[in-house]
Amino acid sequence: MKPLLALFWQMCLFRRGPQDVPYSPVLLIVLVLVELALGAGIIMTLEPLYMEQQLLGVTVALGAWLVMVWGILRFKGLDSRYVQAMTACLGTDLLLSLIILPLQLYIVTGAGEGLLSTASRLALLVVLIWDILVKGWIYAGSMQLGRLQGNLLSITIWVVVLLLSDVFLPPEALEALRQAQTPTE
Repeated sequence: MKPLLALFWQMCLFRRGPQDVPYSPVLLIVLVLVELALGAGIIMTLEPLYMEQQLLGVTVALGAWLVMVWGILRFKGLDSRYVQAMTACLGTDLLLSLIILPLQLYIVTGAGEGLLSTASRLALLVVLIWDILVKGWIYAGSMQLGRLQGNLLSITIWVVVLLLSDVFLPPEALEALRQAQTPTE
């Protein structure tokens, strides 16, 4: 387990690529299940209202991510790289979640409006950008793309996944989220 975590960390530092990930369909399935469990845990912790719809959104978003990467690799005739590419994506995603989750918890719990709150929001933004760049690195390495193309693909997939994760929420849930984010006077 420790060598695998070290490998994913090296990928987060752009020192290793998806070609260095062991080909293991079982590991990929385990990481998909852990990603779904993490999504469910986040929903239960941060926003348990409309849990069924949010879980459906997380599942569909993850499924879309898996299918998009497979489709692009298939289109390019590189579908044999799918298991390693998605294992790399999910492994680095879970590792960076260890940094993102405490920041999200701090921000959502409304710990304050001061300098620490602003710093935590900035840190969250930096880690999210880092995550997008890591995925771009993985896509570029596995799909024979340039770094710019890999990063643009990463941004595109991130936006699609983000939009799909909220598509099943009812309108009143989206309105409640908007009101919660709007500062009151």
